[in-house]
Amino acid sequence: MRFMLFAILLAFATITPAAPNQYASVPGGVCKPAGQAATNPGTNFAAKAIGGRNEGTSNVFVICPFVLTPTPVEGGVVTELNLSAYTLDGVTRPMTCTAVIGSLVRPTEPTYSSKTVSVSDASVFTWTPADFNGASSSGGIVGSAWATVTCLVPAQTAVGLMYAKLNPTIP
Repeated sequence: MRFMLFAILLAFATITPAAPNQYASVPGGVCKPAGQAATNPGTNFAAKAIGGRNEGTSNVFVICPFVLTPTPVEGGVVTELNLSAYTLDGVTRPMTCTAVIGSLVRPTEPTYSSKTVSVSDASVFTWTPADFNGASSSGGIVGSAWATVTCLVPAQTAVGLMYAKLNPTIP
C-alpha cells in the first residue's frame, strides 16, 4: 500500500528541469574606433550587418560594449564572455582583445584580461571567471554587468559577434 501511495504521488509530482543557459548577443557592428584610430590613414572600420569590419590596410583599435539585457544585477550571472572574429580574405592574422569588467563608479574595480588569437575564417575569444581573478560565490564573473572589449583589429579582419553566457537561475 505504501508503495502504491508513493507511486501515485510520484506520478503527480512536477519535476522542474534546470533552466537552460541563455545567451545575450551583441552584433560586432556596435564596435567603434577608439581614440585616434578613426583618423589614422589606412584605417577603414565599417559597421556592417555581419559585423564591424576593418576594410583598411592597417590595424585599428576599437572598443566594443556588451549591452546585457537583463543585466546580472537584475538576476542571474554571466559565466562567460565571447567575441567572434573572422578575416575578410581568409589569411590568418593574430588579433589581441582585452575584456574589462567592473566600473570606476561601481563597487567592482575594473579588471582586465587580454588574449591573442590567430584569427582565420571563424575564431572565438572566450573569457571565463578564471580570467578575472576567479568566480564569485555564485559562479559568475564579478562585475560583468559592466563589460566592454577593446581589440586591435588587423587589416582585412572583422568582429562578427559578441555574446555572453547568462545563467538566469543564479541570484
